[in-house]
Amino acid sequence: MINEDVMLIQRILAGDEAAFESLLRKYRKQVHAHAWRRTGDYHIAEDITQDTFLQVYQKLGTLEDPTQFSRWLYPIVNHLCIAWFRKNRIRTESLEDTDSSEIQIEAYSQYVASEHAKTTAEAQRDLIKKMLAKLKQDDREIITLHYFRQMTYSEIGSHLGISESTIKSRLHRARQRLKKYEFMVQDALDITIDEQHRIQRHINGGIGMKLTFERNDLLYTLQVLQGIASEGDESAVLSNVFIHAEADRIECIATDADISIKVKVDGMVKEEGKIVVPAEQLGNIVNEWNPEKPINLTTTVDNQVEITGGNGMTKNVELTDEEFPKLPAIGEKAFAIDGKNFRSILHKTKFAASTEKRRYNLNGLYFNLFEDRTEVVATDGTVQLALAYCESIKLAKDSNGFIVPLKAIKEIERAFANSPQIKIARVDDQILLADENVTLTTKLINSEYPSYEKVVDHSTEECVVVPKEPILSMIRRVSLLSNPKCPTVYLEIDEKQIRISPKLSAPDEECETLAVESCTGKVHIRIDSRFLIKVLEHIETESFSLGYSGLIYPIVVKPIGDEGHVYFTMPMRLET
Repeated sequence: MINEDVMLIQRILAGDEAAFESLLRKYRKQVHAHAWRRTGDYHIAEDITQDTFLQVYQKLGTLEDPTQFSRWLYPIVNHLCIAWFRKNRIRTESLEDTDSSEIQIEAYSQYVASEHAKTTAEAQRDLIKKMLAKLKQDDREIITLHYFRQMTYSEIGSHLGISESTIKSRLHRARQRLKKYEFMVQDALDITIDEQHRIQRHINGGIGMKLTFERNDLLYTLQVLQGIASEGDESAVLSNVFIHAEADRIECIATDADISIKVKVDGMVKEEGKIVVPAEQLGNIVNEWNPEKPINLTTTVDNQVEITGGNGMTKNVELTDEEFPKLPAIGEKAFAIDGKNFRSILHKTKFAASTEKRRYNLNGLYFNLFEDRTEVVATDGTVQLALAYCESIKLAKDSNGFIVPLKAIKEIERAFANSPQIKIARVDDQILLADENVTLTTKLINSEYPSYEKVVDHSTEECVVVPKEPILSMIRRVSLLSNPKCPTVYLEIDEKQIRISPKLSAPDEECETLAVESCTGKVHIRIDSRFLIKVLEHIETESFSLGYSGLIYPIVVKPIGDEGHVYFTMPMRLET
């Protein structure tokens, strides 16, 4: 089946119209049945099926793995069904002559009746399979032909080549044998009774908020939030997710008291409401969910969240009574910055920040606000410093620079990974960032950042220019031969080449050399290879310059052709 799909897709992409017709014929009935089951309307399902294959034809070239075509197909159907539900919901709400509560109760009664019938039918099918499995093959065949295919004794006799008396004898023997398994009938009945009780509880007013999600939409949102919620251990509320549904908008919020993230998630709001649920538990349930099945999330009056789907799976998640913290709004006067550029300056600097808890004021990025630019700085305070420039971030009047914690930087990169534009605002000791779907709030580090201007203003006397990739590969290889507790490399630089060695006076077989693009002076330097490798990994140009002024001044690394960032690292004392 999968190989057949792959061949058809390859032919379609090559321009074979007949192949697309074959693919349509293969999946049309399945898609229509799926849409019909979700909408409850045969003709609407026809329209959705047609729209589905139109999108398939237009977007097939974006499918990266043709073996996953069916997994790729059904989310398209589901999204079109959700779109239809939204339009249908708007239209029905315009009726003024009918009591809205009666409409809701009647519609939901029909829904739960349908669900109950489905559950009962499934229980009956399972029961029949189990009971028939208890019979001998001959008796099972007789039962199937007579009761399920509705064949007469004469027809069965002709089909199997046996007499009618033999058929009657086998049927009697099979019925007697099945009486021994009456307990299985009771088990199936208990299942349908439990389901009926659950449904009746809903009809009698036990329903609160009702939402429907596509599994992948909800899973992505929870993955963004779990990095915050899962680490909260000071209060029970910090390990939870707050879900708020109003009108057609669903928002999920998580916080660890320092950082808060609010994410808009695609879904259908059948009933508005607010709930607080355990983030990890909900995440585990959604992660294991069938990607092709919708997720229905419903709150009940007995403090439960009921999660159900097309696969019949049900999970109950207890609600908490904790009050979830309120988050500030971004406001209309927020400063807008290009998302790609903002993520770039974070990437170019964050690696140089200190991770030592005792150096609290260095555990983040410092945003120094000037009239014509913003300088973003990270340093460990001893060995390395990274500086990147971006446009001037205009916040509230007379705003000073601020320090954003490293943990928040990581969450910002993840939450706004694809944002074309990010809005920034400052509220007291917090920074707010937002795009159309996500709002992130973080407390700032309340401390003075050390003066870094003397390091940045230092001018080097000599300079060498080398290609980045070759020297980066050499430094990685040579550092493996040095002391693993303190991996260092020696750079012997002259006008023609750089000689890289793991130790002073190392034999030639342990050294590597690289021709330089230009050089203004000789020098012999020892550097911690870990810091130098990090610096070079964050340079995106083909070449860089390395400036130096002896053994007691910082080495300055600048990308050639990119004036937006610069790095400083201290050389180590030469060993003899």
